[in-house]
Amino acid sequence: MGPLARRRAALFHWRGAPNPRHMGPPTGCPAARPPWRRDDPTRRRAPRHHARRRSRAVSGPPEDEPTLAPAEIMAATASMRRLFSARAGIAAMLRAEAALARAGAAAGLITAEAATAIEAACAGEKPDPAALAEAGARAGTIVIPLVAWLRAAVPAHAAAIHRGGTTQDIVDTGLILQLRDGFLLLEADLDAAAAAAARLARAHAATPMIARTLLQPALPATFGLKAAQWLAALDDARAALRDAARQALRPQLGGAAGTLDGFGTRADAAATAFAAALGLDPAPLPWHTSRAPLARLAATLAAALGTAGKIATDTALMMQAECAEAAEPAAPGRGGSSAMAHKRNPTLAVAIRAAALRAPPLAATLLAALPQEHERAAGAWQAEQSVWPELMRLASGTLAALAELLAGLTVDEAAMARNLAHAPAASPSPAIPALIEAALAAHARQDRRP
Repeated sequence: MGPLARRRAALFHWRGAPNPRHMGPPTGCPAARPPWRRDDPTRRRAPRHHARRRSRAVSGPPEDEPTLAPAEIMAATASMRRLFSARAGIAAMLRAEAALARAGAAAGLITAEAATAIEAACAGEKPDPAALAEAGARAGTIVIPLVAWLRAAVPAHAAAIHRGGTTQDIVDTGLILQLRDGFLLLEADLDAAAAAAARLARAHAATPMIARTLLQPALPATFGLKAAQWLAALDDARAALRDAARQALRPQLGGAAGTLDGFGTRADAAATAFAAALGLDPAPLPWHTSRAPLARLAATLAAALGTAGKIATDTALMMQAECAEAAEPAAPGRGGSSAMAHKRNPTLAVAIRAAALRAPPLAATLLAALPQEHERAAGAWQAEQSVWPELMRLASGTLAALAELLAGLTVDEAAMARNLAHAPAASPSPAIPALIEAALAAHARQDRRP
Protein backbone atom coordinates (compact mmCIF):
# COMPACT_ATOMS: atom_id res chain seq x y z
CA MET A 1 0.00 0.00 0.00
CA GLY A 2 1.44 3.35 -1.01
CA PRO A 3 1.68 6.46 1.24
CA LEU A 4 -1.45 8.09 -0.24
CA ALA A 5 -3.50 4.90 0.17
CA ARG A 6 -2.33 4.58 3.79
CA ARG A 7 -3.41 8.15 4.55
CA ARG A 8 -6.83 7.59 2.95
CA ALA A 9 -7.31 4.37 4.92
CA ALA A 10 -6.31 6.10 8.14
CA LEU A 11 -8.72 8.98 7.47
CA PHE A 12 -11.56 6.52 6.71
CA HIS A 13 -10.99 4.64 9.97
CA TRP A 14 -10.74 7.89 11.92
CA ARG A 15 -14.15 9.02 10.67
CA GLY A 16 -15.96 5.70 10.74
CA ALA A 17 -14.51 3.81 13.71
CA PRO A 18 -17.11 2.58 16.22
CA ASN A 19 -15.21 4.04 19.18
CA PRO A 20 -13.06 6.99 18.04
CA ARG A 21 -11.96 7.93 21.56
CA HIS A 22 -9.48 5.02 21.54
CA MET A 23 -7.78 6.10 18.33
CA GLY A 24 -5.15 8.68 17.61
CA PRO A 25 -5.38 11.22 14.80
CA PRO A 26 -4.35 10.08 11.31
CA THR A 27 -0.90 10.78 9.99
CA GLY A 28 -0.49 14.40 9.04
CA CYS A 29 -3.38 15.68 11.21
CA PRO A 30 -2.77 17.96 14.19
CA ALA A 31 -2.93 16.16 17.52
CA ALA A 32 -5.80 18.29 18.79
CA ARG A 33 -7.78 17.00 21.74
CA PRO A 34 -11.04 15.48 20.42
CA PRO A 35 -14.15 17.07 21.95
CA TRP A 36 -15.34 13.74 23.32
CA ARG A 37 -12.24 13.15 25.47
CA ARG A 38 -13.15 12.43 29.11
CA ASP A 39 -10.42 14.72 30.39
CA ASP A 40 -11.76 17.73 28.49
CA PRO A 41 -12.62 20.21 31.29
CA THR A 42 -14.73 22.39 28.98
CA ARG A 43 -17.32 19.72 28.25
CA ARG A 44 -20.01 18.46 30.58
CA ARG A 45 -21.17 15.05 29.42
CA ALA A 46 -24.81 14.04 29.76
CA PRO A 47 -25.45 10.43 30.78
CA ARG A 48 -25.24 8.30 27.66
CA HIS A 49 -28.38 6.29 28.41
CA HIS A 50 -30.44 9.48 28.63
CA ALA A 51 -29.12 10.65 25.27
CA ARG A 52 -30.01 7.35 23.67
CA ARG A 53 -33.52 7.46 25.06
CA ARG A 54 -34.07 10.99 23.85
CA SER A 55 -33.00 10.02 20.36
CA ARG A 56 -35.49 7.16 20.33
CA ALA A 57 -38.30 9.41 21.50
CA VAL A 58 -37.88 12.03 18.82
CA SER A 59 -36.52 9.93 15.95
CA GLY A 60 -38.46 9.51 12.70
CA PRO A 61 -40.22 11.98 10.46
CA PRO A 62 -42.85 14.37 11.80
CA GLU A 63 -46.43 13.14 11.66
CA ASP A 64 -47.35 15.57 8.90
CA GLU A 65 -44.28 14.87 6.74
CA PRO A 66 -45.43 13.32 3.44
CA THR A 67 -44.23 9.98 2.13
CA LEU A 68 -43.00 9.51 -1.42
CA ALA A 69 -44.13 5.89 -1.87
CA PRO A 70 -47.36 5.78 -3.92
CA ALA A 71 -48.58 2.71 -2.03
CA GLU A 72 -48.17 4.65 1.22
CA ILE A 73 -49.85 7.77 -0.15
CA MET A 74 -52.95 5.76 -1.08
CA ALA A 75 -52.77 3.46 1.96
CA ALA A 76 -54.69 5.65 4.39
CA THR A 77 -57.57 8.06 4.29
CA ALA A 78 -57.15 11.46 5.90
CA SER A 79 -59.82 10.65 8.49
CA MET A 80 -58.05 7.44 9.58
CA ARG A 81 -54.68 9.20 9.74
CA ARG A 82 -56.24 11.77 12.07
CA LEU A 83 -57.91 9.08 14.16
CA PHE A 84 -54.62 7.28 14.75
CA SER A 85 -52.43 10.36 15.15
CA ALA A 86 -50.50 10.94 18.37
CA ARG A 87 -52.92 13.68 19.43
CA ALA A 88 -55.92 11.43 18.90
CA GLY A 89 -54.22 8.66 20.87
CA ILE A 90 -53.64 11.01 23.79
CA ALA A 91 -57.25 12.18 23.65
CA ALA A 92 -58.47 8.56 23.70
CA MET A 93 -56.35 7.73 26.76
CA LEU A 94 -57.65 10.83 28.52
CA ARG A 95 -61.20 9.67 27.80
CA ALA A 96 -60.24 6.42 29.51
CA GLU A 97 -58.89 8.36 32.52
CA ALA A 98 -62.14 10.33 32.69
CA ALA A 99 -64.14 7.09 32.65
CA LEU A 100 -61.86 5.69 35.36
CA ALA A 101 -62.68 8.70 37.52
CA ARG A 102 -66.38 8.08 36.97
CA ALA A 103 -65.84 4.42 37.93
CA GLY A 104 -63.99 5.51 41.06
CA ALA A 105 -66.90 7.71 42.04
CA ALA A 106 -69.36 4.85 41.47
CA ALA A 107 -67.26 2.63 43.74
CA GLY A 108 -66.94 5.30 46.42
CA LEU A 109 -63.19 5.66 45.97
CA ILE A 110 -63.37 9.34 45.05
CA THR A 111 -66.00 12.04 45.34
CA ALA A 112 -68.36 13.03 42.55
CA GLU A 113 -66.81 16.50 42.69
CA ALA A 114 -63.35 15.05 42.02
CA ALA A 115 -64.68 12.94 39.14
CA THR A 116 -66.30 15.98 37.54
CA ALA A 117 -63.09 18.01 37.83
CA ILE A 118 -61.02 15.19 36.33
CA GLU A 119 -63.47 14.75 33.46
CA ALA A 120 -63.30 18.46 32.70
CA ALA A 121 -59.49 18.40 32.64
CA CYS A 122 -59.47 15.34 30.36
CA ALA A 123 -61.83 17.07 27.93
CA GLY A 124 -59.82 20.31 27.88
CA GLU A 125 -56.45 21.24 26.45
CA LYS A 126 -54.21 18.24 25.76
CA PRO A 127 -50.48 17.87 26.50
CA ASP A 128 -47.87 18.30 23.80
CA PRO A 129 -47.37 14.93 22.04
CA ALA A 130 -43.63 15.40 21.49
CA ALA A 131 -42.92 16.21 25.14
CA LEU A 132 -45.14 13.37 26.28
CA ALA A 133 -43.41 10.92 23.93
CA GLU A 134 -39.98 11.94 25.21
CA ALA A 135 -41.06 11.50 28.83
CA GLY A 136 -42.78 8.22 27.97
CA ALA A 137 -39.60 6.87 26.39
CA ARG A 138 -37.77 7.47 29.67
CA ALA A 139 -40.57 6.01 31.79
CA GLY A 140 -41.21 3.01 29.57
CA THR A 141 -44.88 3.92 29.13
CA ILE A 142 -46.76 6.99 28.00
CA VAL A 143 -49.27 6.72 30.84
CA ILE A 144 -46.86 7.71 33.61
CA PRO A 145 -46.15 11.21 32.23
CA LEU A 146 -49.80 11.50 31.12
CA VAL A 147 -51.01 10.90 34.68
CA ALA A 148 -48.39 13.34 35.99
CA TRP A 149 -49.64 15.98 33.54
CA LEU A 150 -53.24 15.34 34.59
CA ARG A 151 -52.40 15.64 38.29
CA ALA A 152 -50.68 18.94 37.61
CA ALA A 153 -53.79 20.11 35.75
CA VAL A 154 -56.09 19.20 38.67
CA PRO A 155 -53.93 19.74 41.77
CA ALA A 156 -56.90 19.88 44.15
CA HIS A 157 -57.86 16.32 43.20
CA ALA A 158 -54.46 14.89 42.30
CA ALA A 159 -54.83 11.97 44.70
CA ALA A 160 -58.09 10.93 43.03
CA ILE A 161 -56.55 10.56 39.58
CA HIS A 162 -55.85 7.04 38.25
CA ARG A 163 -57.35 5.41 41.35
CA GLY A 164 -58.04 1.73 40.80
CA GLY A 165 -56.49 1.62 37.34
CA THR A 166 -53.17 0.69 35.79
CA THR A 167 -51.19 1.65 32.71
CA GLN A 168 -52.54 -1.18 30.57
CA ASP A 169 -56.13 -0.28 31.42
CA ILE A 170 -55.62 3.17 29.98
CA VAL A 171 -53.60 2.13 26.91
CA ASP A 172 -55.89 -0.76 25.98
CA THR A 173 -59.08 1.21 26.52
CA GLY A 174 -57.73 4.14 24.52
CA LEU A 175 -56.96 1.74 21.67
CA ILE A 176 -60.45 0.23 21.87
CA LEU A 177 -61.99 3.69 21.55
CA GLN A 178 -59.88 4.41 18.48
CA LEU A 179 -60.72 1.03 16.96
CA ARG A 180 -64.43 1.53 17.57
CA ASP A 181 -64.39 4.82 15.66
CA GLY A 182 -62.05 3.39 13.04
CA PHE A 183 -64.25 0.39 12.31
CA LEU A 184 -67.21 2.70 11.74
CA LEU A 185 -65.17 4.36 9.00
CA LEU A 186 -64.15 1.01 7.54
CA GLU A 187 -67.69 -0.29 7.64
CA ALA A 188 -68.94 2.70 5.64
CA ASP A 189 -66.42 2.04 2.84
CA LEU A 190 -67.06 -1.70 2.93
CA ASP A 191 -70.80 -1.07 2.68
CA ALA A 192 -70.21 1.25 -0.29
CA ALA A 193 -68.04 -1.35 -2.03
CA ALA A 194 -70.66 -4.07 -1.50
CA ALA A 195 -73.43 -1.80 -2.78
CA ALA A 196 -71.41 -1.07 -5.92
CA ALA A 197 -70.77 -4.78 -6.47
CA ALA A 198 -74.51 -5.43 -6.11
CA ARG A 199 -75.26 -2.82 -8.77
CA LEU A 200 -72.78 -4.45 -11.14
CA ALA A 201 -74.24 -7.90 -10.52
CA ARG A 202 -77.74 -6.67 -11.21
CA ALA A 203 -76.84 -4.57 -14.27
CA HIS A 204 -74.73 -7.28 -15.92
CA ALA A 205 -76.62 -10.39 -14.91
CA ALA A 206 -76.95 -11.33 -18.60
CA THR A 207 -73.71 -9.81 -19.95
CA PRO A 208 -71.81 -12.79 -21.38
CA MET A 209 -68.08 -13.16 -20.79
CA ILE A 210 -65.52 -15.92 -20.70
CA ALA A 211 -64.76 -17.60 -17.40
CA ARG A 212 -61.04 -18.28 -16.92
CA THR A 213 -59.34 -21.05 -14.98
CA LEU A 214 -55.57 -21.08 -14.45
CA LEU A 215 -55.60 -17.81 -16.44
CA GLN A 216 -56.87 -19.64 -19.53
CA PRO A 217 -60.27 -19.38 -21.30
CA ALA A 218 -62.70 -21.94 -19.88
CA LEU A 219 -66.50 -21.73 -20.27
CA PRO A 220 -69.05 -19.01 -20.99
CA ALA A 221 -70.35 -17.17 -17.92
CA THR A 222 -71.65 -13.65 -17.25
CA PHE A 223 -69.99 -10.63 -15.74
CA GLY A 224 -72.96 -10.42 -13.39
CA LEU A 225 -71.92 -13.74 -11.87
CA LYS A 226 -68.36 -12.50 -11.33
CA ALA A 227 -69.71 -9.36 -9.63
CA ALA A 228 -72.09 -11.51 -7.55
CA GLN A 229 -69.12 -13.57 -6.36
CA TRP A 230 -67.35 -10.35 -5.38
CA LEU A 231 -70.51 -9.26 -3.56
CA ALA A 232 -70.82 -12.52 -1.63
CA ALA A 233 -67.18 -12.30 -0.52
CA LEU A 234 -67.61 -8.69 0.60
CA ASP A 235 -70.77 -9.57 2.52
CA ASP A 236 -68.94 -12.42 4.24
CA ALA A 237 -66.20 -9.98 5.23
CA ARG A 238 -68.75 -7.47 6.55
CA ALA A 239 -70.48 -10.10 8.70
CA ALA A 240 -67.21 -11.52 10.02
CA LEU A 241 -65.89 -8.08 10.94
CA ARG A 242 -69.07 -7.13 12.76
CA ASP A 243 -69.00 -10.33 14.81
CA ALA A 244 -65.29 -10.06 15.59
CA ALA A 245 -65.60 -6.39 16.56
CA ARG A 246 -68.54 -7.14 18.85
CA GLN A 247 -66.38 -9.61 20.77
CA ALA A 248 -63.17 -7.58 20.80
CA LEU A 249 -64.20 -3.98 21.39
CA ARG A 250 -64.62 -4.13 25.17
CA PRO A 251 -62.99 -1.77 27.68
CA GLN A 252 -60.05 -2.89 29.78
CA LEU A 253 -60.31 -2.51 33.55
CA GLY A 254 -58.37 -4.82 35.81
CA GLY A 255 -56.17 -2.75 38.06
CA ALA A 256 -52.58 -3.51 38.95
CA ALA A 257 -52.75 -7.31 38.53
CA GLY A 258 -56.10 -7.88 36.86
CA THR A 259 -57.90 -8.45 40.17
CA LEU A 260 -59.81 -5.13 40.46
CA ASP A 261 -58.42 -4.94 44.00
CA GLY A 262 -58.45 -1.15 43.94
CA PHE A 263 -62.26 -1.08 43.97
CA GLY A 264 -62.84 -3.43 46.89
CA THR A 265 -66.35 -4.81 47.14
CA ARG A 266 -67.65 -2.32 44.55
CA ALA A 267 -65.68 -3.76 41.64
CA ASP A 268 -68.79 -4.71 39.68
CA ALA A 269 -70.24 -1.22 40.02
CA ALA A 270 -66.92 0.29 38.96
CA ALA A 271 -66.63 -1.92 35.85
CA THR A 272 -70.21 -1.14 34.84
CA ALA A 273 -69.74 2.61 35.32
CA PHE A 274 -66.43 2.53 33.43
CA ALA A 275 -67.98 0.87 30.38
CA ALA A 276 -71.10 3.05 30.49
CA ALA A 277 -69.03 6.23 30.54
CA LEU A 278 -67.38 5.11 27.30
CA GLY A 279 -70.50 3.80 25.58
CA LEU A 280 -69.09 0.25 25.47
CA ASP A 281 -70.32 -3.13 26.68
CA PRO A 282 -68.37 -4.24 29.76
CA ALA A 283 -65.90 -7.10 29.42
CA PRO A 284 -66.78 -10.22 31.44
CA LEU A 285 -63.26 -10.25 32.93
CA PRO A 286 -60.07 -8.20 32.69
CA TRP A 287 -58.17 -9.33 29.59
CA HIS A 288 -54.66 -7.96 30.15
CA THR A 289 -53.01 -11.14 28.81
CA SER A 290 -56.03 -12.74 27.10
CA ARG A 291 -55.75 -11.13 23.68
CA ALA A 292 -57.39 -13.67 21.37
CA PRO A 293 -60.44 -11.48 20.51
CA LEU A 294 -58.20 -8.64 19.33
CA ALA A 295 -55.95 -10.99 17.38
CA ARG A 296 -59.03 -12.55 15.79
CA LEU A 297 -60.27 -9.11 14.81
CA ALA A 298 -56.94 -8.31 13.16
CA ALA A 299 -56.94 -11.61 11.28
CA THR A 300 -60.51 -11.00 10.13
CA LEU A 301 -59.57 -7.55 8.90
CA ALA A 302 -56.57 -8.93 7.03
CA ALA A 303 -58.88 -11.49 5.39
CA ALA A 304 -61.24 -8.68 4.36
CA LEU A 305 -58.33 -6.88 2.73
CA GLY A 306 -57.47 -10.15 1.00
CA THR A 307 -60.98 -10.14 -0.48
CA ALA A 308 -60.38 -6.60 -1.69
CA GLY A 309 -57.10 -7.77 -3.19
CA LYS A 310 -58.85 -10.57 -5.08
CA ILE A 311 -61.30 -8.10 -6.65
CA ALA A 312 -58.41 -5.79 -7.54
CA THR A 313 -56.53 -8.70 -9.11
CA ASP A 314 -59.51 -9.61 -11.28
CA THR A 315 -59.87 -5.99 -12.33
CA ALA A 316 -56.19 -5.58 -13.21
CA LEU A 317 -56.30 -8.73 -15.33
CA MET A 318 -59.44 -7.58 -17.14
CA MET A 319 -57.69 -4.26 -17.85
CA GLN A 320 -54.87 -5.97 -19.76
CA ALA A 321 -54.88 -4.85 -23.38
CA GLU A 322 -55.24 -8.47 -24.46
CA CYS A 323 -58.62 -8.58 -22.65
CA ALA A 324 -59.68 -4.92 -22.36
CA GLU A 325 -62.93 -5.98 -20.69
CA ALA A 326 -62.97 -3.38 -17.92
CA ALA A 327 -61.30 -0.14 -16.86
CA GLU A 328 -60.83 1.73 -13.61
CA PRO A 329 -62.57 5.09 -13.20
CA ALA A 330 -60.53 7.80 -14.89
CA ALA A 331 -59.15 10.77 -12.96
CA PRO A 332 -56.69 13.54 -13.87
CA GLY A 333 -53.13 12.31 -13.50
CA ARG A 334 -54.12 8.72 -12.70
CA GLY A 335 -52.86 5.63 -14.48
CA GLY A 336 -50.23 7.19 -16.70
CA SER A 337 -46.70 6.00 -17.39
CA SER A 338 -43.53 8.07 -17.14
CA ALA A 339 -42.06 6.27 -20.17
CA MET A 340 -45.03 5.02 -22.24
CA ALA A 341 -47.75 7.55 -22.93
CA HIS A 342 -50.12 4.96 -24.40
CA LYS A 343 -50.53 3.03 -21.14
CA ARG A 344 -53.50 3.18 -18.77
CA ASN A 345 -52.27 1.51 -15.62
CA PRO A 346 -54.54 -0.07 -12.97
CA THR A 347 -53.52 2.40 -10.27
CA LEU A 348 -56.32 1.70 -7.80
CA ALA A 349 -56.01 -2.06 -8.24
CA VAL A 350 -52.26 -1.92 -7.65
CA ALA A 351 -52.68 0.07 -4.44
CA ILE A 352 -55.34 -2.34 -3.17
CA ARG A 353 -53.19 -5.38 -3.96
CA ALA A 354 -50.16 -3.84 -2.26
CA ALA A 355 -52.13 -3.24 0.93
CA ALA A 356 -53.66 -6.71 0.81
CA LEU A 357 -50.15 -8.18 0.69
CA ARG A 358 -48.95 -6.08 3.63
CA ALA A 359 -51.86 -6.82 5.96
CA PRO A 360 -51.30 -10.52 6.81
CA PRO A 361 -47.86 -10.03 8.43
CA LEU A 362 -49.34 -7.30 10.62
CA ALA A 363 -52.11 -9.60 11.80
CA ALA A 364 -49.50 -12.32 12.29
CA THR A 365 -47.71 -10.13 14.83
CA LEU A 366 -50.83 -10.03 16.99
CA LEU A 367 -51.26 -13.78 16.65
CA ALA A 368 -47.62 -14.34 17.56
CA ALA A 369 -48.05 -12.13 20.63
CA LEU A 370 -50.82 -14.30 22.12
CA PRO A 371 -48.62 -16.42 24.44
CA GLN A 372 -48.20 -13.84 27.21
CA GLU A 373 -46.69 -14.17 30.67
CA HIS A 374 -49.02 -14.57 33.67
CA GLU A 375 -50.96 -11.37 34.43
CA ARG A 376 -48.80 -8.84 32.57
CA ALA A 377 -46.83 -9.38 29.39
CA ALA A 378 -43.13 -8.59 29.19
CA GLY A 379 -42.77 -7.60 25.55
CA ALA A 380 -45.63 -9.35 23.75
CA TRP A 381 -48.25 -6.72 24.62
CA GLN A 382 -45.80 -3.97 23.81
CA ALA A 383 -45.20 -5.53 20.38
CA GLU A 384 -48.88 -5.04 19.53
CA GLN A 385 -48.99 -1.31 20.00
CA SER A 386 -47.56 -0.13 16.68
CA VAL A 387 -49.43 -2.79 14.68
CA TRP A 388 -53.01 -1.57 15.00
CA PRO A 389 -52.43 1.99 13.70
CA GLU A 390 -50.64 0.67 10.61
CA LEU A 391 -53.26 -2.01 9.97
CA MET A 392 -56.14 0.43 10.34
CA ARG A 393 -54.50 2.97 8.06
CA LEU A 394 -53.90 0.28 5.45
CA ALA A 395 -57.48 -0.92 5.70
CA SER A 396 -58.92 2.56 5.34
CA GLY A 397 -57.11 3.36 2.12
CA THR A 398 -57.76 -0.10 0.72
CA LEU A 399 -61.50 -0.14 1.30
CA ALA A 400 -61.94 3.47 0.17
CA ALA A 401 -60.06 2.66 -3.05
CA LEU A 402 -62.13 -0.49 -3.53
CA ALA A 403 -65.39 1.44 -3.16
CA GLU A 404 -64.15 3.97 -5.73
CA LEU A 405 -62.98 1.23 -8.09
CA LEU A 406 -66.28 -0.67 -8.06
CA ALA A 407 -68.46 2.43 -8.19
CA GLY A 408 -66.68 3.74 -11.28
CA LEU A 409 -65.76 0.51 -13.04
CA THR A 410 -66.29 0.70 -16.81
CA VAL A 411 -67.42 -2.57 -18.39
CA ASP A 412 -66.76 -3.14 -22.10
CA GLU A 413 -69.48 -5.57 -23.14
CA ALA A 414 -68.24 -5.66 -26.75
CA ALA A 415 -64.77 -6.77 -25.64
CA MET A 416 -66.31 -9.45 -23.44
CA ALA A 417 -68.31 -10.71 -26.41
CA ARG A 418 -65.20 -10.77 -28.65
CA ASN A 419 -63.25 -12.76 -26.07
CA LEU A 420 -66.00 -15.38 -26.01
CA ALA A 421 -64.60 -16.61 -29.32
CA HIS A 422 -61.98 -18.47 -27.28
CA ALA A 423 -64.67 -20.50 -25.51
CA PRO A 424 -66.41 -23.65 -26.68
CA ALA A 425 -69.57 -22.94 -28.64
CA ALA A 426 -72.05 -22.91 -25.78
CA SER A 427 -74.31 -20.60 -23.81
CA PRO A 428 -73.77 -19.54 -20.19
CA SER A 429 -75.10 -22.05 -17.66
CA PRO A 430 -78.84 -21.74 -16.96
CA ALA A 431 -78.02 -21.87 -13.24
CA ILE A 432 -76.29 -18.47 -13.36
CA PRO A 433 -79.39 -16.25 -12.89
CA ALA A 434 -80.37 -18.13 -9.72
CA LEU A 435 -76.83 -17.81 -8.35
CA ILE A 436 -76.86 -14.06 -8.90
CA GLU A 437 -80.29 -13.70 -7.29
CA ALA A 438 -79.12 -15.69 -4.26
CA ALA A 439 -76.19 -13.32 -3.74
CA LEU A 440 -78.41 -10.25 -4.13
CA ALA A 441 -81.00 -11.63 -1.70
CA ALA A 442 -78.34 -12.42 0.91
CA HIS A 443 -76.96 -8.91 0.49
CA ALA A 444 -80.39 -7.37 1.06
CA ARG A 445 -80.86 -9.44 4.23
CA GLN A 446 -77.50 -8.34 5.59
CA ASP A 447 -78.28 -4.70 4.91
CA ARG A 448 -81.37 -5.04 7.10
CA ARG A 449 -79.31 -6.29 10.06
CA PRO A 450 -79.17 -3.81 12.96
